[in-house]
Amino acid sequence: MLRVDINLVFTIINLLILFIALRIFLFKPVQKIIAQRQADADKEFDDAAKEKEEAAKLKAEYEKTIENANTEKKIVISDARKTADKEYQRIIDDANNQAKVIREEAIRDANTQKDRIIGNAKQEIADLVVNATEKIIASKDGVDKDIYDKFLDKAGDK
Repeated sequence: MLRVDINLVFTIINLLILFIALRIFLFKPVQKIIAQRQADADKEFDDAAKEKEEAAKLKAEYEKTIENANTEKKIVISDARKTADKEYQRIIDDANNQAKVIREEAIRDANTQKDRIIGNAKQEIADLVVNATEKIIASKDGVDKDIYDKFLDKAGDK
């Protein structure tokens, strides 16, 4: 059976004092250190979660910026193509207009030269006719002068 004597009481008192001392000097500081480490770990997790969230926001902004840049690039390329097409059409129109002007000048020059050549040819023919007529008249003294004048009038009209 169990006896209760003074040693048992002192042992219980010693155990209580030891428990209180361990609790004050060991368990509380250890729990405090554990709580501090837990708080630090929780803070680190919270910071990591915030940084992850911030990184996700930055990634979304980056993707949006890339998308805007791609859209803007397409717009710029489209505008450049339109401008290039307009410039190409303007150059083609200018070239066609210059070709038309050159062609008209060439036709005008050709017509002027043709008229000059025809005029020179008429003059030479008239001179030849006059020379031939003079030779014929010189060889025939009895030819009627009216016929000669009519001939000259007709040659002059042409």
